[in-house]
Amino acid sequence: MTKLSFLNLRFQAVAVVLSLVFLVALSSCELLLLSPTPSADNAAVFDTLWSTVRDRYPFFEFKRVDWQLVRTNYRSRALAATSNEELFAVLRDALNELKDDHTNLFTPFNISRARPYFQDSTNVDDEIIRLVYFRNEQMSNNGFPFIILERDGKRYGYIRYTSFSNNLSTTNISYAFKRCKDAGVEGIIIDIRGNGGGRGANGVLLASFLAKARAHVWTEVQKTGLGATDYGTPIEAYVSPSTAGERFTEKRVAVLTDRNSYSASSFFSASMKAPEFSHVRLIGDHTGGGSGNPADFQLPNGWTYRFSSTKCFIPAGRITREQALVSAPTANHDVDKELGYNFEAGVPVDIFVKINIRERSRDAVIERAVEYCRTGQ
Repeated sequence: MTKLSFLNLRFQAVAVVLSLVFLVALSSCELLLLSPTPSADNAAVFDTLWSTVRDRYPFFEFKRVDWQLVRTNYRSRALAATSNEELFAVLRDALNELKDDHTNLFTPFNISRARPYFQDSTNVDDEIIRLVYFRNEQMSNNGFPFIILERDGKRYGYIRYTSFSNNLSTTNISYAFKRCKDAGVEGIIIDIRGNGGGRGANGVLLASFLAKARAHVWTEVQKTGLGATDYGTPIEAYVSPSTAGERFTEKRVAVLTDRNSYSASSFFSASMKAPEFSHVRLIGDHTGGGSGNPADFQLPNGWTYRFSSTKCFIPAGRITREQALVSAPTANHDVDKELGYNFEAGVPVDIFVKINIRERSRDAVIERAVEYCRTGQ
């Protein structure tokens, strides 16, 4: 399958462990589509932004966003703006109607941000992790800290990875996994709750140390025009097992997620649904989503902006309708019988667990993960 010309070349650094027809790099991989610079009056600026989003944004129906109504509500405000700051505020508010964290407006004086998933309740308390689990005894492995937990004479590896923006390398992962193996652990717990994303390459690298075989992990289509069916040829993404370092495939792995696990965290979690990760279970709360790969565009006044321009699907047969409804009970579910499940609203967990924030002596999600590693249930 032909690689697209807009593929971000920064992922060549991890090519030795990837067997990708196409690698979505989430918030670090974007399409840069700059237009000529016409007149920079407010009408031209607003109309350029609005029409480009109309033609290229893929989730209007899924998120029940009436983009024509956005034009009605915001265009007059844009025309009435008397300063760059006022115009920025109007465009920011219009873009934020998309309810999409992969949406930004970049100016010399400000950057807009949407954080829809931050409105969801958290399912992790890092103070409990610090005081009850790490106890200042964790091995600090360059942004990939881990510790060996003991329960009833058995051992379990616990890794806390708070951002896919944190540097991750073959050495980081291999060292942690080897220490866990040397300790005779029953399984490993990888905690990405509250991980808002970052470099998708880190997620693919981590997945390569868990893959039992080459895995088709997701399929992506790019919105190419105004029509509801105007999408490019589906591109399949694959992860191959790492050929270097200590992989962890013989014993169970629990990946902990919550609604604040977004973007690269959702892509990593989606990968775990492949049959080549049969020893892995997602535990906690479903992820926050963020499966659209953002593209960059330029406005007539020189400002740039970005928004999701692709859909990504967990291949068909891996997500049941019941799981989909748990992830997004109010969404207009976008399930393609051939492509699979669009996980823009989140990746469903296999075992749902909520913490009790008043219970300060334990984390119910971690303890449930220990149980899975011990029993497989």
